[in-house]
Amino acid sequence: MPKTILLVDDSPTIRKIVELTFSDSGIRVESVDDPASALERLDRIRADLLLADVALSGPNGYELCRAVKNSDRPVPVLLLAGTFEPIDARLADEAGADGHLTKPFESSHLLRRVETLLEPPPPAAPPDPVEAAETSEADATNRAPEPAVPPRVTSQVDPPGPRAETASSEPGEHADGPSAELVDAVARAVVTKLSEGVLREIAWQVVPELARTMIRERIQEIERED
Repeated sequence: MPKTILLVDDSPTIRKIVELTFSDSGIRVESVDDPASALERLDRIRADLLLADVALSGPNGYELCRAVKNSDRPVPVLLLAGTFEPIDARLADEAGADGHLTKPFESSHLLRRVETLLEPPPPAAPPDPVEAAETSEADATNRAPEPAVPPRVTSQVDPPGPRAETASSEPGEHADGPSAELVDAVARAVVTKLSEGVLREIAWQVVPELARTMIRERIQEIERED
């Protein structure tokens, strides 16, 4: 489908120059000198670009540009400024203009500017599989390892041999506590069957209790020697 631009300018000379500029380009030009009807005409002809003089009276080019950009069908807008009516960069930027030209302009320059604005945006490039794989590998490398969670102790570890409460008749044992040999056996069983992580987790509970037991044993031995 051929592209269509709407020119809004009250100068017959400018309108004629623009029409001749695009006569052999395949781009159709619709021109009006009445800015009040420009928006209705823009929508009716389904124009693809608006070319508007900034010095129009009621509304001017900046106001037309702002209305187009805020409409349901925003299109590129190229503003035209006269030699004695310079472009107001702040107003053009606030209105959302896509550029401007100063009269008198070269027809070839106008043609190139319009063709550039009417070009469809380039399609998005597909992701590079090699780059994506490298990014994924880098993310995996930089990801912090999950902290190791030690297994929970779900059952009581029984020491080898008879239980303490049933071995009161064994030599070296008495009612006040287990013997040093039994304490050593329990400690070895715990160290053997528990992982390093679990041992660290319960060390603050197990070690003090074993120490107290062994101290009691030593005190009792001293008392018996006396």
